Amino acid sequence: MTLKLETDPRRVPLFEERTSPDIAAAVAANAPVIVPLGATEQHGAHLPLGTDTYQGLDMSRRAAALLAKEGIPLVVGPAIPFGPPPFLSESPRAMAGTINVSNDTLRALLHDVCESLVVHGFRRIYLLLANVESEYAMHIVAKELTEKTKANIVTLNWLVGARPGYKALLKSDKPQGHGGEGETARMLATAPHLVRMEEARPYHPKLPVDPPVHGDALPYLGGAIGRYRYDRDEFDGMVDGITGDPQLATAETGEKSYGLIATWIASVIRYDLRP
Repeated sequence: MTLKLETDPRRVPLFEERTSPDIAAAVAANAPVIVPLGATEQHGAHLPLGTDTYQGLDMSRRAAALLAKEGIPLVVGPAIPFGPPPFLSESPRAMAGTINVSNDTLRALLHDVCESLVVHGFRRIYLLLANVESEYAMHIVAKELTEKTKANIVTLNWLVGARPGYKALLKSDKPQGHGGEGETARMLATAPHLVRMEEARPYHPKLPVDPPVHGDALPYLGGAIGRYRYDRDEFDGMVDGITGDPQLATAETGEKSYGLIATWIASVIRYDLRP
């Protein structure tokens, strides 16, 4: 069976939409597979609980469509729809609907999923960070399985990789975080029927734009200091767990954002698979 490549992102099939012979064909074609690490967690009153998973799958589909134009196959999924307890601005606030798994559980789940893919014959697996709290488990699994199996497992943090040029796409000149302009714009491009723009409200924590200590940025943005909770008054006044200006989001910004991210993901895979 020949593996069919789709150049339209909307037609790129997800892992669970494929058949067993499809997967066998992908392995025979030496195709890599990309596993988005999403979440089921609150994203304010205007975005669905599956926002991170939706974005991770759409980023992957768009990257797969770009690569397909060059004859490079990429299998999208399976996605991991759960992550560890929320980070920084959402913690320790309990918001309805969030489903947490421990870091140990996520690591074990991701390990077993990747191990199954390796057993089936995949030799290059990309783990795409679509939920920031999943980063640490992601790195551990990638390192351990790459050392112990025949597969090369690579982690992708688009927040760092797509940073050049990303801020210029947004309307707001303030930092955007969880449920902010960027995420809202991408969801308007992915699933506009699930976005409630009438509920979108801005919120900005009291954090310095220019940290007094060099490298004191959020670790998933490449910061040198790991801060996992602000315990002063930085987030006083937060109501629904989002940070940024979601009311400024547009589907056009979402499309441009996806274009930048998918191009970066495709460039990594293209480089890795070069002759």
